Amino acid sequence: MAERFPRRSPRGPSARKSAGNATASVLSAAGVVGLVVLGNHGSEFDLQQTVYASREDCLNDWGSDESCQEVDPSRSGHPSYYGPRYYWDPGRGRPVVVGADGSERVAMNARIGAGGSRTGHSSFAGVFARGGFGGIGRGISSGHGG
Repeated sequence: MAERFPRRSPRGPSARKSAGNATASVLSAAGVVGLVVLGNHGSEFDLQQTVYASREDCLNDWGSDESCQEVDPSRSGHPSYYGPRYYWDPGRGRPVVVGADGSERVAMNARIGAGGSRTGHSSFAGVFARGGFGGIGRGISSGHGG
């Protein structure tokens, strides 16, 4: 009687190990892509707002009239200007302006840096929570309008 030996698969242990490594590599790459695509979604950022002694100082930081709102002189005793509420986005390396309705826009023409303004006085203006998919969960808390 002839002995039967199990047939050897052309895909031995080293082929299975290689396939496992390829699967792990694909899953790792997909995870990295997912993190890049999602970016800062689900993050909270401290909003800043800067008050300036002159319109020129505000325009120098923000580059546009719509970004600089005059403060009622009766409130402050002298003319001053508010820049927009914003947070610094380290991924973009730019400030992101946040509207009263929670909308966001990257301030491409701004000359304000991660450390804030050199000519105005920046202060805390609330917390902005970026939602996940489709902007769900977006909100602003404890800041004044602007």
